[in-house]
Amino acid sequence: MFTLHNPSDAAPLPGPISWGLELPTPKRLLYVSGQVGEDAAGRIGDGILRQAELTWANVGTVLRAAGMTPQNILRTGIYFTSAVDMTDALKDQLNKIRTGFLGGHRPTSTILFVPRLMNPAWLIEIDAIAAEV
Repeated sequence: MFTLHNPSDAAPLPGPISWGLELPTPKRLLYVSGQVGEDAAGRIGDGILRQAELTWANVGTVLRAAGMTPQNILRTGIYFTSAVDMTDALKDQLNKIRTGFLGGHRPTSTILFVPRLMNPAWLIEIDAIAAEV
């Protein structure tokens, strides 16, 4: 579906991502607005790991509504608040949640730390761009 561009003369990949993804002309593009760690009833997940699980699940809900899967994702933007203490152990746990959602697919990704999100209880937000080819 996509052609990966992870050149050997580029910096090592910092996690389960790709440096570049090329796609032929898409039939459809889907822009997924930022999703957060809150369920459909408005309950916010307890802690960053639960919020990460809910956030990825919410991305999946939007994809399914469009007839797409995580394999259609080209790019993600992941935003953590400064309240998240990103240790190596936490990074590993968050990468496991990410790969649990994406499987072997490795879309491009940008990860940023921001002072806060719209609701101060939210610790993570993920947006995405997906394509059907």
